[in-house]
Amino acid sequence: MAKQKTGVLLMNIGTPSSPTIKGVRDYLREFLSDPDVIDSNPVLRWAIVNLIVVPFRPKRVLPQYKSIWMDEGSPLLVNSLNFKDALNESLDSMIVEVGMRYGSPSIESAINKLEESGVNQIILCPMFPQYAQATIGSCITFASKILDSRNIKYKTITGFFREEFFIESVVNKIKSNKEYHDSEMILFSFHGLPERQVKKLDQSFSYCLMKDDCCSASSEFNQICYRFHATETVKLIMDRLGGSKPYKMCFQSRFGLDKWIQPDILDVLQESVDEGITKISVVCPSFVADCLETLEEISIRDFEFFESIGGKKLDLIPSLNDSEDWVKGFASLLESKL
Repeated sequence: MAKQKTGVLLMNIGTPSSPTIKGVRDYLREFLSDPDVIDSNPVLRWAIVNLIVVPFRPKRVLPQYKSIWMDEGSPLLVNSLNFKDALNESLDSMIVEVGMRYGSPSIESAINKLEESGVNQIILCPMFPQYAQATIGSCITFASKILDSRNIKYKTITGFFREEFFIESVVNKIKSNKEYHDSEMILFSFHGLPERQVKKLDQSFSYCLMKDDCCSASSEFNQICYRFHATETVKLIMDRLGGSKPYKMCFQSRFGLDKWIQPDILDVLQESVDEGITKISVVCPSFVADCLETLEEISIRDFEFFESIGGKKLDLIPSLNDSEDWVKGFASLLESKL
């Protein structure tokens, strides 16, 4: 009997190939053409992407990408590859590759590498702690179609926000950060989602976002609710973190005209200044690798906004990236899947 050889596919959303108009345009076209991301009528989605976003948005957002681009490339890709390398050093029985849902290296190219390495099965790992169809759902759907067509066995990880090693790693990152200790409040900022994407996963169609306390406790209706997962993530972190420092939760990266889950980060920053809070440390527990949304949106744009309304310090606590405890914990999670 042939010895089982396991591959690990770390999947993330993706990034432009270069900080150029073409690089950003190609990435946005592929990203926003996914029906899991813009889940509207196909004709409307095509019009939004090709007549509005792709012609005009790349020029507007290009300076944002340029402001954080590293010599080695995109921060998201660099941090993801560093994490992959650290995992490969920690795992004797597995081979780890990185594949991006949009852009390069693609999920298919990563699968090709794993297949060439002679793996018998693959563990699909979307690198998103909290479940959303636009992230975990899209990555698994895309990768599983390729694997099914090649008759490759696979297992999936569909979120790890409750895993003790994840919570502990975030807490350790916070505690070791000087800016956290110097701040007056800690703000947990998660990537946002349109409300309709949360509601459509509620099988009852009468619970999620229909009640003020819908995310306050576990229910049969919110088990795959992104907002509930975010709320639970904050509770678990604060239970382990302890202390008396006040905290709030918010959502960022709103896009388009749809109603997005609340509260929005800019509203929370304004509310905090109104309350006399001017020094805030920000944790982004939906991002395990620093990227545009943390390094540019939080650290540059949101900081500038905070300063303009009277804030003094808005300090980003880095994502887990390739922290030693995070690598060790994730390696143990993978080994438990064998």
